[in-house]
Amino acid sequence: MKLSVLAISSLAALSGSAFAQSTVTIYGLLDANMGSYKTNVGVNAAGAGVSTGAVAVTGLTQLKIDSGGLNGSRWGIRVSEDLGGGLSVTGNLEGGINLDTGSSAQGGLLFGRRAAVGLRGSFGTVLIGRNTSPYDDVSSDHSAMAPSPFDPANTNNGPSAATAGALNTASGAATMLNRDGRAWLGYNTRFNNSVKYTTPVMSGFSASAMYALGEDKTTAVGASRSLSAHVKYANGPLLVSGAYQSEGGPRTVTAQPTLENALLSFSYDFKVVKLGVGFNRATLREVLAGGASLAAQKEFSVSASMPVGAATLSAAYAQGNGNDLGKSSGFGVQAIYAMSKRTTLYAGAVNTKPFDKLAARTKTAFPTSNVGNTLIYAAGIRHTF
Repeated sequence: MKLSVLAISSLAALSGSAFAQSTVTIYGLLDANMGSYKTNVGVNAAGAGVSTGAVAVTGLTQLKIDSGGLNGSRWGIRVSEDLGGGLSVTGNLEGGINLDTGSSAQGGLLFGRRAAVGLRGSFGTVLIGRNTSPYDDVSSDHSAMAPSPFDPANTNNGPSAATAGALNTASGAATMLNRDGRAWLGYNTRFNNSVKYTTPVMSGFSASAMYALGEDKTTAVGASRSLSAHVKYANGPLLVSGAYQSEGGPRTVTAQPTLENALLSFSYDFKVVKLGVGFNRATLREVLAGGASLAAQKEFSVSASMPVGAATLSAAYAQGNGNDLGKSSGFGVQAIYAMSKRTTLYAGAVNTKPFDKLAARTKTAFPTSNVGNTLIYAAGIRHTF
């Protein structure tokens, strides 16, 4: 249950007094699961895991407790102040939590999920600070499974542009492109130093745009930048959205890499079953020697969910394909059960196969293409307050 504190303050002015109503809301979400995580890794003659020179493949299985299954664990504070005339101040501080260790998520940032303040009115909302990107806001519109670890597209678990340059090395590429349970290339979800504008909803239509400053200019290289935008239409059971994101990566005088994603999503809720289809185009530009770009990955996802009493059963298939990285694919299933309005039990599994041309691209010597295959089984609980 959310905790709200309502304060009525009197502000003195030269010509009299004005009254403003302020609201502070404390909220949170706790999500933890236990599961089995199996990944096929390349090993050398001594049996050690390696990214190059592998002579065999072995399955590495880890039983683990993880934080953030259906949603990332978090706590946050929302604030607002009515300024009158339909105008208000709005702000949000939100920090991620690793329930398995008690540490802060998002690299240890106190408010790594969001830290922004701005104005809201009939024109929409403008926020400055650390924001989720408009692309991320609609990234799961196509998925009947929502942003779940069992969704093989799992697009909210992508690489940051800060690691885009890692494709120049075999170990960096393997780490970046073969993360747990993902068939799509991925993207960065949040940006520092950003300005974000979101329109009000008009006849089912809404839109959002964001510009983020890299603030990394040097005497030799100009500052990087990131752009993100979406357009959305929601009318009853129908949901259609399109989004684009270009995020700047690490730069040199001769290379300024960017990761680009363009997404089109469709979903329709027939009540007895909900269907979703997504199409995405992901491109890593200027990340190879000489400033060359990787060929675009053409990605798609299909999913369905069916309510059964207090439970919902879901399944999804995702695939990506491109001339440089090759084909990746995955299949996932999920079951959730609502114990109450605030507490949910869930279980699922996902199996993904990596980019089959990754070894050639990074000049590795894996003797088989099943290196990086991932199989995850997990069950957990989510509680909101």
